[in-house]
Amino acid sequence: MGRILFWVLLGFVAYVVWRWWNVQQRVQDQRAGEPKPTAEEPMVPCDVCGLNVPRSEALAGNGRWYCSDEHRRRASGQA
Repeated sequence: MGRILFWVLLGFVAYVVWRWWNVQQRVQDQRAGEPKPTAEEPMVPCDVCGLNVPRSEALAGNGRWYCSDEHRRRASGQA
């Protein structure tokens, strides 16, 4: 009786491990198929110092891009 119980228990553990392994593989396959999110943003160079700045953080003035308000004022002759 003990041997039968051992084999049944061993079969159950093997089944649980097999199911867990298949779920993990399915999740990995789904992740591999999804396009990776890209957080790329266009970079623009500052007209005064040449520093590349993300466009969302850059300041525009006179049709040009600047890294700071000081550089924008310096280019327009206010500083």
